[in-house]
Amino acid sequence: MLTPVRKTAAVVKTFRYNVIVHWGDTDPAKIVFYPNYFIWFDESTRLFWDSVGLDWDSLGKRYGVLGLPIVEAQAKFLSPSKFRDEIVVESRITEWNDKTFKISHAVLNKGQRAVEGYEIRVWAVPRPEDPGRLKAMPIPAEVKAAFE
Repeated sequence: MLTPVRKTAAVVKTFRYNVIVHWGDTDPAKIVFYPNYFIWFDESTRLFWDSVGLDWDSLGKRYGVLGLPIVEAQAKFLSPSKFRDEIVVESRITEWNDKTFKISHAVLNKGQRAVEGYEIRVWAVPRPEDPGRLKAMPIPAEVKAAFE
């Protein structure tokens, strides 16, 4: 008789970024102006990488990476956040590909999901023949391992 194989889910690190909604983050109705969520997604991504010892500057020095450009971004707005709300952006890498990764974000307001979104970013280095342009390269295994 065969013994069933148990699959264990990989533990995925989650980064939490606390944000207080300021007056300048809102529209005339005092509701967060939607582009600010993308700013907070970007900030959370950078801080997440910092938290595992892979800040943008060290990526450049160690791997020649000029950043992690966004090639796709999306958000779904579930409920409004307003002036003076204290929200939390939860970020986790939900997919690794050879040269790209997907980082998913959930914005929580008073414990409830207010926004869900993601970014797909590319591991990019300058092209040797044209340093003004970028070229996608494989993401090193050690970089991926930092988020496990």
